[in-house]
Amino acid sequence: MSCEVNHCADYISHYRSDAEQFDYFNNPDETDRAYEILFRKFIGGVTGRPRKILDVGSGSGWTRGLPHHQLFFVDLSQKNLLRLEPNSSGAVVADASCLPFRSESVDLVVASEILEHLNSPDLAAQEILRVLEKGGKAIVSTPYKEKIRYSLCIHCNRPTPMNAHLRSFDRDALLSLFPNVKKKSWIFGSKILVLLRLPRLLCRLPLFFWKVFDYPLTKLSDKAQHLIVLLEK
Repeated sequence: MSCEVNHCADYISHYRSDAEQFDYFNNPDETDRAYEILFRKFIGGVTGRPRKILDVGSGSGWTRGLPHHQLFFVDLSQKNLLRLEPNSSGAVVADASCLPFRSESVDLVVASEILEHLNSPDLAAQEILRVLEKGGKAIVSTPYKEKIRYSLCIHCNRPTPMNAHLRSFDRDALLSLFPNVKKKSWIFGSKILVLLRLPRLLCRLPLFFWKVFDYPLTKLSDKAQHLIVLLEK
């Protein structure tokens, strides 16, 4: 087995094996679960009411909570998709860099926490824009200015990135993947608030109360969980 720093030699096999080892449908950490609720509330508030959603790298399929008429899941793990199939219009085993959908066929693409895992995020970005219809929207999110940590692979004795995160994005790096479309971006999820475990309290309140604390803290410290980009074709 070989590993390369910031490059996955066989990411398709990796993520299929990953789904066999880890259950992403069950997050035991209460603060993490509460933060996910806030994160999803925010995304739901900027997507409008799409007719047809394509969730790229669907994982546990949290996009089921977004309003929709049709919802398609794409993931490399058939195991994950089998658990999502009854709640979708179609669950497809596919690579984000080669989506099996017609051009301009969906009006909302969600690609959340995907691009940092890819060898070629530019190819996935091109596919996201290709399948998006005119006037459609895409939500893309990544960790914000992540300092990638490494461990020593026990198979090849070379450094390997934790969580299989191959890239770290700031605002300019992420926006540059999507030229010639309207873009709006947000820094979301103050690490200070998460450290204080405030998501557990604030997730029960309207999102406004989270924003009151989150917006100034992310501006002040520039330390946040997520970078979120809204694209409009």
